Parts: sequence; structure tokens; C-alpha cells
Amino acid sequence: MATISDLSQDLAEEILSRLPLTFLRKIRFTCKKWNDLSKHRSFTKKQISVAKKRQSKDCQAMIMVMNYRVYLTSVNLLGTGSNVYPSIKRQGTLMGLNDANRRVDISTVFHCDGLLLCITKDLSSRLVVCNPYLGQTMWIKPRNSYHEMDSYALGYDKSLRSYKILRFVDYAEDQICEFELYSLETSSWKVLDVTPDWDLGPHHHRGLSLKGNAYWYAKEKGDWVAGDDVLDFLICFDFTRERFGPRLPLPNGHTSRAYSDATVTLSSFGEDQLAMLFQCKFTFWIKIWVTSKIEPEDASFLPVNMIPLTGHQYLADAGSFFMDEKTNILVVSGKVVGHVPRCIA
Repeated sequence: MATISDLSQDLAEEILSRLPLTFLRKIRFTCKKWNDLSKHRSFTKKQISVAKKRQSKDCQAMIMVMNYRVYLTSVNLLGTGSNVYPSIKRQGTLMGLNDANRRVDISTVFHCDGLLLCITKDLSSRLVVCNPYLGQTMWIKPRNSYHEMDSYALGYDKSLRSYKILRFVDYAEDQICEFELYSLETSSWKVLDVTPDWDLGPHHHRGLSLKGNAYWYAKEKGDWVAGDDVLDFLICFDFTRERFGPRLPLPNGHTSRAYSDATVTLSSFGEDQLAMLFQCKFTFWIKIWVTSKIEPEDASFLPVNMIPLTGHQYLADAGSFFMDEKTNILVVSGKVVGHVPRCIA
């Protein structure tokens, strides 16, 4: 006689993904097959899909870092009742990072298909991977040591369906150039042979995870200055092939002079498009482009027609944004020059 543990993987995923998270966290330990299944990327994607269907059509769920804490927030884009302005409310705090003897301060979070890579302020315990749906955490030990100028990205191998972490530091002043890849499947580091002829610029330019790969805004190496004959570009790291791709053109072929004093931020649009925010230092105008095609070796952009959003100059190291596909509302969050951090929609 067949039992529930004999169900096919697809059917088991479909059933388990519909359970309340608090219940799922308990029952996954009653069956080894279910516990293993809960760690698969395909199962996490099903959970996200179910959560989105339950979500109000007027709200967006967002992960935000405030005062070194990681919060799940709900962004109401259309307002409620007599309040016609968008609002942001905290829905919960990320569990599993703290214990009775230690508070863990988080400085940065990367997201990829439901998994969170958290970067701590403390260099001695720098990386922790969290699955907020199941309350799971995994601390990542360095191969040698972490560096204060480290950059990170989270993605996955499409062929193996497994997550990987890219860590790199290319800091000329300390003569350090290291590129390493960590596999969550094997719990091991792998050194990559990379000699970049490009520069990802200041430490604040973070990579964006999209369709399992990571993208950065980049410049010619050693040329993080204005130039009329130098084109800036995007660089992609392909987690399946474990290598960086070619330079991808930016909208309208802008030169580094156009971008030298600008705020440039990347975001995802939907599940498979990349959006880019550009704000000139002198006009304050914000422009948005969305990719019509985005792959590790090819990209093309289309401009977003929008009412000019101006009057606030965002710091280059403090801007983030998202656009809602249904309402066509743009929300920009970050530090404004001369003001406290704020969100503007």
C-alpha cells in the first residue's frame, strides 16, 4: 500500500507548497524525503508563487534592511481609505540569525529566488544564507579569510539546480585580486582564474541576481573617471558556466562622462527583465530603462515613458528602486542629499 512519502516529487512539492509556513517547518522533520525536498530551488519557487497569489493586488512584498535588521515589508502602492499616498509597513523580522548570547548585525542582503544571502558587519562571521520560508540558516566559513572590500553575488547553476555564491575583491591599493565560488550543494570553495580588464567601481555598486545570473554596472579598469571616448557597460557572471560574460551595452551608448557623477542602480522588473535607473547629478531627473532582452552575452534596452521625477538627488551609494508591472508605479528608496533616508513613489 502506497504512503504519502511515496508521492512523486512534483506532486509532493505542489502539496507541501500550499501548507502554512509555520506548519511546514514542523512536518518537514517527520520525513527525510520532505526535508530534502524543502531545500530544492524548485520547491522554493513554488512557495513564492503561492505567496504571490495570496498577496493583495495593491501591495508588494519587499525585503528591507533598517538599523542592521532584515525586515519583510508590505508596500501599499495605491493607499487605503482616505489615505491616497503609498505606504510601507513592517510585516516581520528575519528569524534564525540571533541567539541568546549574540546579536547579528546585517549590512547588506542579496536575494535570489527566495533565498537570502546576508552580509554581516562583523568580518569574522561574514556570510549567512537564509531560507525565510523555512526558517533555515547556513553560516558560510571563508576559504582563508574575508576582506572588508569583498563583493558578493548569489545565483544558481541551471544544470544542477543548485545555489552558488560568488565572492571577489579587486583592490589595487592592497594588491588583492581574488575570485572564489562557493557551492551550497558541496559546502566548498573553488578558486576562479579571473584577470578582469574592467572595474565594478566603488564598493557600493552591488550585483543584481536575475534568472540565476548576476549583473553589475561596470567601467574600463583603472578609468573610474569621466571620458568622452570610453563606454560604460554591464558585466554578467554566469553561475552555470562559472565565468564572466562579455561587456553588455548600456542604453544609448552613454560614455563614462555621462555617468561619472550620476546615480546608477539596477533592479529586477518582473521575473525575467532588468531595469536600470539613471539620475544625472545636475538635472536631478530620473530616467528608467527596461531590458527587452537580457542574457549573459546579450542585452538590449527600451526607455520607460514616465512623468519626470525630479527635485531629489539620491546618493550614488544609497539608491534602490522597483517598478510595479500592474500599476506602473515607481518607488525609489535611498538617502537623499541633505535629507534623511526616504522613499518616493
